[in-house]
Order: sequence, then C-alpha cells, then structure tokens
Amino acid sequence: MDIRKFSDNITLVGIDYLERESLDFQLVDIVEDHDPDIVGLALCEKRFETMEEKEEWLDKPLIQAYKEGNVGTLIYQTFIEAIRENLRKFKRVEAETHIAELVDLADVLKVDIEFIDRDITLTLKRAFSEMSILEKMKMVWYLKSAMLSFSDDTKIDSVEGMDEHDDLVGGVLTALDRFAPDVSNRMRTERTEYMAKKIYQASKKKEILGVIPESKIDSVMQKLNELKKKEREGPIKGYSHLEKVGKKLYKKALHYTPHVLLVAFAVYLFFFSEALNIWRAWIYWVMVVGGMSALGSALVKGHPISVLISFILAPWMSLTLHGPGWVAGYVEARVRKPKIRDIHDLTSVKSINEFLSNNLVRPVMVGVFANIFTWLGLFIILPLLIALT
Repeated sequence: MDIRKFSDNITLVGIDYLERESLDFQLVDIVEDHDPDIVGLALCEKRFETMEEKEEWLDKPLIQAYKEGNVGTLIYQTFIEAIRENLRKFKRVEAETHIAELVDLADVLKVDIEFIDRDITLTLKRAFSEMSILEKMKMVWYLKSAMLSFSDDTKIDSVEGMDEHDDLVGGVLTALDRFAPDVSNRMRTERTEYMAKKIYQASKKKEILGVIPESKIDSVMQKLNELKKKEREGPIKGYSHLEKVGKKLYKKALHYTPHVLLVAFAVYLFFFSEALNIWRAWIYWVMVVGGMSALGSALVKGHPISVLISFILAPWMSLTLHGPGWVAGYVEARVRKPKIRDIHDLTSVKSINEFLSNNLVRPVMVGVFANIFTWLGLFIILPLLIALT
C-alpha cells in the first residue's frame, strides 16, 4: 500500500484491486485517519452495478436496452463480468469486490463516494473504434473466447497473466496488447488522464482521498503535476472528450450511399426505360430482397411474425444500411422476453444445444440471419435490375 500526498486537498492511496476477497481494514483506518470529504474509487458505475446489484442487474429486461440501442454496452458489461468470473474460477482472484465493499461503509465513515474511473464500456468502445479491421476481428474473437467458449482452456487463456496485475481494467488492456498494442497504450494514457482530471476537479471544492491501483499512482501523480502547471496558464480542458466515441468519416458516407444509388437508378429508369420496367424492378426488389430476408429468419426457426416482419421491412430498410433483421430480432425478443441473465448464462454454456436454447440467442440469430440473407438478396437482385435496363 502506497500513500502519497499531492496537495492539501488531494491524497492518493495505491492498493491492489485484485488481491483480496474482503475489505482491507487498513484501508478503512486510512480513510478514518485522513477524514476526507470524498473517497474516489477507481471503479465505474457499470462495474459496480455488476458486483453490488448483480441480481437486479441480471433480471433487467433486454427489450428496454434494445429500444435504447444499449445492447453493445450490455455485451461489453457482460464481457467484464465474464472476465471477473474466469479470474474467480481459474485464478482464485476476486477482482475489485473488496473495494466495492467500501461503498457500503460510506455512511458509517461519513464520506461521499465518487467513481473516478471511466466507464469500462466506453473504454472498450473507444478502443474498438480506433482499431483496424483485422484488429477488430481479433477483438471480437477475444470477446467470444472469454464469454462463449465451450473450452476451459480457452477461458483460462482469456485471463492469462491478469492475476499478475493489481487492476482489472489494466489486465484487460494488457490482453489487448496481443493484437492492438498501440490502441491499448492510448487507452491507458486516456484512463490516467481521466482519473487525474476527476480527482483534480473534485479537489477544487472538497478534500479527496483517491484510492487507485498501486501501479497507476506514479502516472496519476505525474498527470496531476501537469494539470497544476497548465492551470497557471489558463483554464484546463475537461474530460468530456474522453467520454465520446466518434464515427469515422467513411462510415458516415456509407450511410448515405444506398440512398444516392437508389435515386440515381430511379432517375435512370424514369428517363431511359419504359414505365413497365419501373414496376417490374420494384416487384423484383420486393420479392427477392424481402423473400431472402424472410428465408433467413425461417432457417433459424424464427416466429412466423418475425418472418413476416423480415419480408415486409427488408425491401425498404436495405436501402438505409439499417438491417431489417434487427427489427425481426426485436419481435422475436418480444416473444421470448430475454433478460440480462440470459447473456450472463451464455458465459457458462457447455454445448451447442445449450447455446441455441438460450432465450437471447434465438432473437439474435433471427436478426443476424435476416440481415445476412437481405444482403445476399441485394447481390441476387442486382443483375436482374441491370437486365431491365
């Protein structure tokens, strides 16, 4: 345990976030001795939720997350929980749970608790957005290995070396070093900046005791010194830019490409083809694209309503790069009513049948297959439309 005083309002305590199964009462004594207004913990709301409010979190319906577009966030959150479970099972490490216990003592210690670490799902999203296509594929495989592997050896490999760290997030970023070292280094730098700015900002009004991983204490101290120097020159930039996930320009351009191609093709048919061909083109489009999407839903035994939704929406939504399969998957999910628990249960499946019987997997399969077959339909329809011209 390393204790360093930066200023009258900032004291840092470096501890091991992976070491213990229960709260270190030496840490409680330190909090009582310093009597700060705020105790800053290197946790985020998402990680705390999966530890302290696990049952409530597991019973949350996924439909709401689906509507709000937060499924990706839940997948990353479940990935972190899978890593924690793998550490517990194979490395006998209870990651961060002893730190979370300090939150329960906040009222007794008469301190406010503030989470000073960046949302882990944001860190992973930012990392993914900055990776190359090959690195993205490797990251998806890593997520799959940690959560959905039938092999214990593969799950052990997903946490290999993490027990040598003093920090769960640091261990995950080290795992990313295997296939995206530059990106993981940027995430480490951003994380240090985020924690330092949260601590520095909080210290402006109250005294804060920052409880951080011991391996981060030197870098956070260095960043705090930089912030102190910059403040003499003018206002310090906040940390909101570290909480955004930007879209690449080519992705924005791709979003509008189908619209442009459709308009161009319609104009071409109007001026250079017979009116009858326009109707034929549209009928072919509906039958082929819609039919292929419905076939995809049917192949994975989707509900008849899901199959019908795929057929109706595919001809329209295929023009916008918004896959109709996700709507069909939503309809399937309304029938099956999956919960976050179903995502969590996927981390312990042992067979293909167990995997396919999961309440979440079927809606996802309906969505994926409907989308894949929609795009296959687009490739099939293209030569037919060209023949009409």
